Amino acid sequence: MNRKRSLYLLILFLLLALISSQLSYPEEYFKDQIQESVNFTYNSQIEQAKDSKDLSQRGIQMLIPNVPAQDEIILQEELGRAFVSSMDGFIWILDLKQNKAEPFVKTPLMPAGMVAHPKNSDLLYFCVSRGKKEDPIQPNGPGIYELKISNKSIRKISNRVPKIPPGQSVNTISTLGKLYATERQLAIRISEMNDSNSRQIEKADDLAISSDGERIYFTEPYDHPGAILGVSDQSRNEALSLGKNGNVWKIDLKNGTSSLVAHNYSYVDGILLEYSVGHKEEVSILLNEVSRFRLIRMYLSGENSGKDEIVIDGLPGFPDGMDRDPQGRVWVALVIERSKLVTWLHNHPFWKRLVLYIPQKIQPVSKRTGLLVLSKDGKTPLYYGMHDGSKFSTLIVVIPGKEKIYLSVYEKGYKGINILPYPI
Repeated sequence: MNRKRSLYLLILFLLLALISSQLSYPEEYFKDQIQESVNFTYNSQIEQAKDSKDLSQRGIQMLIPNVPAQDEIILQEELGRAFVSSMDGFIWILDLKQNKAEPFVKTPLMPAGMVAHPKNSDLLYFCVSRGKKEDPIQPNGPGIYELKISNKSIRKISNRVPKIPPGQSVNTISTLGKLYATERQLAIRISEMNDSNSRQIEKADDLAISSDGERIYFTEPYDHPGAILGVSDQSRNEALSLGKNGNVWKIDLKNGTSSLVAHNYSYVDGILLEYSVGHKEEVSILLNEVSRFRLIRMYLSGENSGKDEIVIDGLPGFPDGMDRDPQGRVWVALVIERSKLVTWLHNHPFWKRLVLYIPQKIQPVSKRTGLLVLSKDGKTPLYYGMHDGSKFSTLIVVIPGKEKIYLSVYEKGYKGINILPYPI
């Protein structure tokens, strides 16, 4: 009997050791962020705009097969070229006339969001972030960089942002987070930043540039130490725990300053600037809160200055990159379909804590991915299409071109640039 008991105990010990070795151990702040139950509904208007056919039946084609998985595609169709920020740590150049591509320049870390200068086609601005926690960040860490295409030179714009002083966390009229209108933003000269008045950027994800090319706004989805880019256990944990660690920053290229625009938002990512008649500068920002399945608007000036609002919520997937087509419509990538399990977990926070220990690689993660097209103001769904994952998963940005849309796929090990005829 003692031998049997010892054998059972040994088997139990080995099973527990095996299970323990497979567990993921999240940082304490992820567990601390989990609060009350949250009920995320589905937007019925979006469901009514859903395409009955899979996106693959709408004519997805592989345009260029050798480009590694992408975060962003910048089209310069009038010049017959495009640039891609890729998971391999390079910005690639695409020849749109011959449908060829090659690595163009190596970036300091993994490149992410990217924009072209509106008045100088020789300049691109892009984000970089860690691809893994141990990536070296000195002297060129996560931040905003400039690429001069003609000579392939890369210039660091800034890898630091101002520290948020205590007074910046109160006295705002915004309700979703803390937003500071243009006149209330405290700017620090980038050349004067040091450890006493600033910190290193943890994760630069997406950016937008003003119409005059003088101001860059970028999102920092969360600012935990060691934040990494991409779809990972870390990003899953942040989205699941609904932390309010998202920041929006502004860099004034003309004055050489950096300032805080907003903080205390949840997983802010895709970003677009908005203008109104009679205003030369941006009046508001349209961006998404990935973990809350919604788009929000931040008013920088005008009669609603300092206010924020929900533009559309109840999205059927996690929103990511956003872009506008020539008609002004907003194209939103839905990187992963929202599962019923995720919706249920947000209603049952106790179980969220347990799920944090289960590695993403052994979770039943959906391969379904898609896109959503909204009216110019972002409030009305015009088209919603999904792909079952048979060709690719993790569609991260949808880029409207002159005659077709380009699909940026952020899937580990994937290669290829895909295009799709306009579905609407």
